[in-house]
Amino acid sequence: MKILLIEDDKKKIEDVKEFLLTFYNYSSLVIKESYQSGLRELIKVKYDLLLLDMSIPTWDKSINESGGNFEKFGGYKILKEITRKKKPIDTVLITMFDDFGESDTSVTLQHLNKLLSEEFPSLYKGVAYYNTREDNWKTELDLLIKSYMTKV
Repeated sequence: MKILLIEDDKKKIEDVKEFLLTFYNYSSLVIKESYQSGLRELIKVKYDLLLLDMSIPTWDKSINESGGNFEKFGGYKILKEITRKKKPIDTVLITMFDDFGESDTSVTLQHLNKLLSEEFPSLYKGVAYYNTREDNWKTELDLLIKSYMTKV
């Protein structure tokens, strides 16, 4: 199974890698840290499963590059683009935010989960709410991956 993780938070990346190694003995995770590099990778290479963060920078960060604009709904935009380009991939959202936006324009994780389920029913498999202080996300992610694996 080939898995791509699009995520920019170093701690979350390490936790997801450790989770996949511990739960599935899976160590060949490909990681992209921005909207642009993640989308390019999805268009170029065929993966079986996408683990996707919702809020990601436009470009990869480096010593000389800040990552450009921060895409609050970058994960949503990636799903739109891979649908448009006919590059479907089963996707699990892993996010550490339960609220996206400010005051009047705020979108809750529950609302976002419903929206993604309705708009991308053949791609979107669900969400794992990541929290560094708790392990619930591991159980949620494990259930989503096992659900995916039984359909393959």
